[in-house]
Amino acid sequence: MPFFAELKRRNVVRVGIAYVIVGWLLAQVAEFAVENFGAPDWVLKVFVVFLVLGLPLILLFAWAFELTPQGIKLEKNVDREESITPQTGRKLDFIIIAVMALALIYMVADKFIGKPAEPEVQRPVPVEKSIAVLPFVNMSDDKDYFADGLSEELLNLLARIPDLKVAGRTSSFAFKGKNEDLRAIGDTLSVSTVLEGSVRRSGDQLRITAQLINVADGFHIWSGTYDREMADIFDIQDDVAGAISEALQLHLVSDVSVEADRPTQNTEAYTLYLEAIAMFQEVDDPLSAMELLDRALTLDPLFAKAHERKAILYWNAAGWTLDSPTAQKLVFESAQAALAIDPSSIVARTFLATADPVDWTWSKELSAIEQAIGELPDDYSVLNAYCWDLGLLGYIQESLDCAERMIDQEPIAGLGYARKAEALIALNRRSEAHEAWRKATDLGFTVIFHAVFDHLLHDEDEDAISIMEKYYRDHDSEWFGLNAESVRHFVESARQTETGGQFLRDAITAMVESAPTYWQETAVYGWFLAFGALDEYYDVIYEMNDVNTAWTNSDYLEHTGRVFKISGYTAHPRFPPLLNKWGMLDLWDERGVPDDCSKIDGNWACQ
Repeated sequence: MPFFAELKRRNVVRVGIAYVIVGWLLAQVAEFAVENFGAPDWVLKVFVVFLVLGLPLILLFAWAFELTPQGIKLEKNVDREESITPQTGRKLDFIIIAVMALALIYMVADKFIGKPAEPEVQRPVPVEKSIAVLPFVNMSDDKDYFADGLSEELLNLLARIPDLKVAGRTSSFAFKGKNEDLRAIGDTLSVSTVLEGSVRRSGDQLRITAQLINVADGFHIWSGTYDREMADIFDIQDDVAGAISEALQLHLVSDVSVEADRPTQNTEAYTLYLEAIAMFQEVDDPLSAMELLDRALTLDPLFAKAHERKAILYWNAAGWTLDSPTAQKLVFESAQAALAIDPSSIVARTFLATADPVDWTWSKELSAIEQAIGELPDDYSVLNAYCWDLGLLGYIQESLDCAERMIDQEPIAGLGYARKAEALIALNRRSEAHEAWRKATDLGFTVIFHAVFDHLLHDEDEDAISIMEKYYRDHDSEWFGLNAESVRHFVESARQTETGGQFLRDAITAMVESAPTYWQETAVYGWFLAFGALDEYYDVIYEMNDVNTAWTNSDYLEHTGRVFKISGYTAHPRFPPLLNKWGMLDLWDERGVPDDCSKIDGNWACQ
């Protein structure tokens, strides 16, 4: 092969090898320089491109030219008898060996010398007796509310088994419709087993399949298929729970079984109930599922759980799609109806205490929620209410601990991270708070309101504008009357020394008039706080005169102020009288001193 022999004679191969090794070393040096001298990333990329482009050029040069004692000449002009390419080749061999030695030394030094040990990645260790209930696949022609509701009821039933850790509903249902690897699900939710299945419903006939899978190896631990009538739905739930308990070698105590305490004997009413609890999770308006519950109660007026669920829906609708006094009344009536049928109902007892129009106090509300948490430790909604109340009432560190508990219970639900951020920002741990807000948003719980306000309070207007503009562009929407094109004008106008105050008042008035829900109407007043207009902020709060109840929505404003105490809100002279107006000082006297507040000579004062 004369061509390859000629390549070798002209030292083209040796030159190529030497160039590649020297180039690699130069690239390592360049990477070190870029990292340690703050050069932009494009510098390294351009350098590497030039190195790559240089290879064919150097090879062409080695082919066309030759080094002679008289200097570099064109190869065709060099007499073969006078050529010194063999000597040049030996020199290149020495150069290649030397450069390879340097490269080897560099690699050894880079791997073993002066390099900090890589931190060990702490993966969640699945609890031995633990399970996630994935939403069962709907195989029917109708909507999948029934399948989702059945999955949630199975989850709730399994959560009552002693010694079995059950992943929360929000985290488990995050995998709905996704073809995720079961081992990845197990790692994410820190569980050792997964229950999945399918539901096919045709009239009164049901086919339910269920499989319990070991996430470590993907093998089935147990599976079952049930061809039954709807009247047997409770038996199926019993059978599945019993089979799982047996497979995991757990003791299924008798009071866990639904057999002895069936919520209703009317299977049609129960079907509507299952659809309602699933629909509540899927639709923004909490009242959208109310019609299903009313139909269920028409079929069975003594269906206590349906009354409980109505209390929950009304509670969630307060200040959102229902005005608070109306919601309070409906929550109280629904809780009363449930307790009249089932005096042992923990949920009904809790909501009754939080909505009592006559005998309500903060102390009674907290006591009821704490008791519910003790008896229903896996109830995420009750835990969330507790975290909210603790933050609202000034027990910020307790609220943070509560939020961490929410995250532990629902590791991929954004709400827990939102509660964590609220507590962190009140503790002036800004960087951690913003990280928690970003995490909440990544998990689908969009939180920009507090993050924007925090930036504005610290005169970081460009950061606040950037967040809002991105949100508006990504969602092609408006937020409190603003959009991607108008937000900069709004912030800059509100900052004007002479005219900013009047501009802000006029803008907020317009926002309130156009707000689609009462919650949004209340929330826009937070702009006063964001721009330091404390007197205007307090004027709004004091106008909300129905103060001897937790259902006024002024709790939202109070919470916003407490979260952003950096604004001077809690140190304002109107703060203690406001708390007295809302009955919070009585709670402090009874429960203990909240964070950053103290009582001096009989008077409360906060930082």
